[in-house]
Amino acid sequence: MGIQIQFSVDYPNEYVISVGGSYDHVDDYFKTVLIKSLIFKTNKGRTSPVFGGITESGQPAATEFTLEGKYGEKLIGFFGRSGQALDAIGAYFSPTPMLRGKWIQVEQQGKGPGPRCSHAIAMVGQKMYSFGGELTPNFHIDQHLYVFDFNTRTWSLAPPNGEVPELACLGVGMVAIGTTLYVFGGRDGNRYYNLSHNGFHSYDTVKNEWKLITHVDNVPTPRSFHAVAADEKNVYVFGGVSKTVRVNTLHAYNIVDQKWTELPNPGESCKARGGLGLAVVQGKIWVVYGFIGDEVDDVHCFDLVERKWTKVETRGEKPSARSVFGLAVVGKYIIISGGEIEMDPQAHLGPGKLSGGAFVLDTESSLWEKLEEGHSPRGWCASTTASIDVWREGSNQRSL
Repeated sequence: MGIQIQFSVDYPNEYVISVGGSYDHVDDYFKTVLIKSLIFKTNKGRTSPVFGGITESGQPAATEFTLEGKYGEKLIGFFGRSGQALDAIGAYFSPTPMLRGKWIQVEQQGKGPGPRCSHAIAMVGQKMYSFGGELTPNFHIDQHLYVFDFNTRTWSLAPPNGEVPELACLGVGMVAIGTTLYVFGGRDGNRYYNLSHNGFHSYDTVKNEWKLITHVDNVPTPRSFHAVAADEKNVYVFGGVSKTVRVNTLHAYNIVDQKWTELPNPGESCKARGGLGLAVVQGKIWVVYGFIGDEVDDVHCFDLVERKWTKVETRGEKPSARSVFGLAVVGKYIIISGGEIEMDPQAHLGPGKLSGGAFVLDTESSLWEKLEEGHSPRGWCASTTASIDVWREGSNQRSL
């Protein structure tokens, strides 16, 4: 009876990145080449004991070999050949984790927006702005613009100066370019889009002033539960639900030319939808998932240079079909979190079945990877991307 050896790793923080060992001809097996020993190494620099034949110095006996990825990828499985003994072995490796991080619940002070959903948030510097939303299904709460200062962890109200929007704020979209917020869309519980005052608004966070940029007659069709994204010069709007139908049009507003442009339509390959994710990544606009009458799990991108739509076939740890989730962009990665994975039988009168999972999509390899759970199931949520400096107890931490 041989000696039993055990080697444990602290997964998921630690994982195996290589397997090695030795092989040799064995006379007892008709001089067949057999694997005589195995040894494992982890991403933490630890090495397992040698499993199998060893020399007097404790090293693998016979001819040594090593199987490992090019960049320290995670070992996820084996293949090989065996009868009464192991005579061939190979290994499967997954890419290294795309992103690492952890969820942090942020302390809050002051009078904030309170519990709500179907609202919008955007970041300017160290401050986050929140606008619109609902708590009771189909009833927007208020039309205040709230500000959260990450330095003081305090909520306050932004001064309502200038051409304050009188739009209903349920299912609204908002993004920031520089120090200016841009707000589009929204409705009340009766799908009334307040056509007398609805349009495309901005809020200058330096001057603390609202401005009506374009009236409703000169903007894309009024809608709610659409998605907005931005680059340095443009605000993009895609999808959503108008007074009568879902739409799949893509519009851009150039803040320099101060003009709206309708970009090519994706057609039936990307069906009209609401509750989708929209992101600008490396010169392309990405449409992620959404609701077309059912939750869907398709991904599409629009090349701004070639002005061409492509349906992207993704792979990996693909999230289930969902809508009204959170989305953020980090470099070439799109992160989605939470969302509704099954519609409530009463439609908008209930939240449906929600998810608490988070996933990241590499837009270059089209590979999905599941991240840690980190929060309770939720959907109909607001999200944004930012890099902030959090000062605490004399230390400076960079957070997303």
